Amino acid sequence: MTPAVVLVPGAFTGAWMWADVAAGLRRRGIAASAIDLPSIGPDAGDAGFAADVRAVRRALDRLEPPVLLCGHSYGGGVITESAAGPHPAVRRLVYVNAAVPDIGDSLVSLMTAAVATARRGERPDRGVVLRGDGLAHLDREYARRILFNDCGPDRAEAALARLSPTNPSGSDRPLAHAAWRDLPATYLRGTEDRLVEAIAPAFIARGPELVEFPVGHCPQWSRPELVVDLLADRAWRMTTGPSAAERARTGDPCSPNSSSSIRPSPAPTWTATATSPSRT
Repeated sequence: MTPAVVLVPGAFTGAWMWADVAAGLRRRGIAASAIDLPSIGPDAGDAGFAADVRAVRRALDRLEPPVLLCGHSYGGGVITESAAGPHPAVRRLVYVNAAVPDIGDSLVSLMTAAVATARRGERPDRGVVLRGDGLAHLDREYARRILFNDCGPDRAEAALARLSPTNPSGSDRPLAHAAWRDLPATYLRGTEDRLVEAIAPAFIARGPELVEFPVGHCPQWSRPELVVDLLADRAWRMTTGPSAAERARTGDPCSPNSSSSIRPSPAPTWTATATSPSRT
């Protein structure tokens, strides 16, 4: 049984940001695909959050289990709703410096609560500029400083040149479902991330796996090899993980096993009770 990994980008970016990670996963025998979200790009039109959820859901409908669904930043909100049910193909969620809303949260409401309570990190909306056509773009120097602070100059410039406008419509719509309530989840935290975290308190209370790397907001671009290691490990666990009895006991189809080379943080700590979703 070959696992599959579906990679969902954050706003203003696209499948291109996952290219090195997808290639690395394929070299390890994993079927990997990255999705371009319809809300991102100069021709986004009226496509917003709901269109993004539908696009990811359609991609999942074409796949057989086991699938690991991974979302970065704003893409965390997208995977939270698109894998709800849970989707029959999905076995694990991975959030990469991502928004994690709960049922009844919108990205806007979660951000508002986060800004009021966050003890560290930069507001993600400060670099967002709304255009007359309803799309938003990200200030270039803000993006360089906040998103690509752990990249070399050339690598940062390559990403900045590819940023696209985004349609923020639907970010104020409360979620009707939250897939992490039914599926095991891993949260990858970049310790050099300069944005506040976007995490619903109920997600933290469930005790998801927390893995920390010394990276900024976009590790799939700055340190793709680290992200490949994590995703490949968790993807293969879905096929060679604990026994059926252990799965039934823990409720987690890919509980950590002793052969993993990547460990959860030894003493996971979550720095905020509610933190801001990044639309990046």
